[in-house]
Amino acid sequence: MAGAIYEAVLDQFTKDGIVVEKAIGFWINRVYQASRGEMYRAFREQGEDVTPEQWMILIRLWERDGPSQAELSEGTLRDAPTISRILKTMEEHGLIERRASAEDARARAVHLTERGRRLRKKLVPVARALVARLTAGIEPSDVETTRRTLQRMFENVSV
Repeated sequence: MAGAIYEAVLDQFTKDGIVVEKAIGFWINRVYQASRGEMYRAFREQGEDVTPEQWMILIRLWERDGPSQAELSEGTLRDAPTISRILKTMEEHGLIERRASAEDARARAVHLTERGRRLRKKLVPVARALVARLTAGIEPSDVETTRRTLQRMFENVSV
């Protein structure tokens, strides 16, 4: 089985080059870029200037309010300077506030503002509609296989 998968992936290579349209990374990037742009556009149509990066932080904060910046960095796969920059913008837009952590005065805990909490009801349906568009005509089992495959690919390169 593994050999068959490897052979299927190898069809992106020619004797001395690569057929970009057959490269998995090319399609992962295309889907990412297209869905990122669509998400940003759909949020703006709702009157919200929320970037996909900010969206991921909002999701994490809706799961658990008050994590440290380091925890958000880990949970969103962003480095510390990038998280700091994103949080600064979110704070300026009134979505979050950063406070000294109750557990560690040196750390900063990130909390949603009331505005940040309200965005959940407004933007989750927009995201749900986008996911429905992305997966239209695809069997649920194929979506699950794709998710597992991408997770495994990530694990393979993250060791």
